[in-house]
Amino acid sequence: MDKTAKQLALEAVTELELRFIEAVEHGRLRAELTYEQLGSYIGMSKSQISKRQDGLIKYTIREMYYIGQLFGIDPLVMAAGLGSWLNDIDPAQALHRLEDPAPTRAPK
Repeated sequence: MDKTAKQLALEAVTELELRFIEAVEHGRLRAELTYEQLGSYIGMSKSQISKRQDGLIKYTIREMYYIGQLFGIDPLVMAAGLGSWLNDIDPAQALHRLEDPAPTRAPK
């Protein structure tokens, strides 16, 4: 059976990238955000976020930085994998950052 384009793309994504993708998904759910909201914060469409979350397109360092800013978490901590940092995500603060995109504090 031939592999789909999505399967081939996922194989090309490194373990580090997979951990970051997983962290974004768990962080997004913890922050109670949609793909549209996440995308609007970093200047992307829902489709562009979806493609990154599916591993079809890689996140850039800049995008990782802004996602970390939104969640209030250092993106390097996120890329290290899931952990207690998820408990530090405050949905109210993430929503506030969406409404006022000026950085309010440094990521943890």
